[in-house]
Amino acid sequence: MSGSVHPDRVRAALDPRLSDAVVARLLACGRLRERLDARLGRDGAAGDAGHAWLVADPDAAARRAGAVLHGRALRAVLSGPAATALIAAIGREAHALGLRHGARMDLRDDGGDLAGAILHDGHACLGAWLDGQPESLRRAVLLALPPGTPAERRPIDPTLAGVAADILALVERDMRESTDKGSTDD
Repeated sequence: MSGSVHPDRVRAALDPRLSDAVVARLLACGRLRERLDARLGRDGAAGDAGHAWLVADPDAAARRAGAVLHGRALRAVLSGPAATALIAAIGREAHALGLRHGARMDLRDDGGDLAGAILHDGHACLGAWLDGQPESLRRAVLLALPPGTPAERRPIDPTLAGVAADILALVERDMRESTDKGSTDD
């Protein structure tokens, strides 16, 4: 099975009582691959190879997209315990990308929970972008995310539909650069 599958997706398709260890063994079993793919609604292809960066870690892509969307607010939280907690919640890479590119974005309401807003809006932005992509890519990305994220909700937020392509282009470039840098550091 190419691409990742969130354990909760397997539990939803098979049995909610399955442990993480059992789910991991099921996903690793080559003999079950075809039957599990069919049960999960996968057609065997995880989108196209050009989007492997996204299928491999759509949650990281969503965190980075959310950080860009809330980049203006990120600039107000630069040091101290609040910044440490925020970086722990969204990741250092997302934080850095938001600081670099978020100044271009309009200030968004975070409802007093910047980390939560980044995660929510990042997934919603990813969903808005996926809405214009092939269904096989959309399915592959959603299978790697836990059920119920804003990425799978429709209708799409119109304010995100207009910026999603530009934000995901930034995220793609950043994730590819991070991967390239990691492979050259070895």
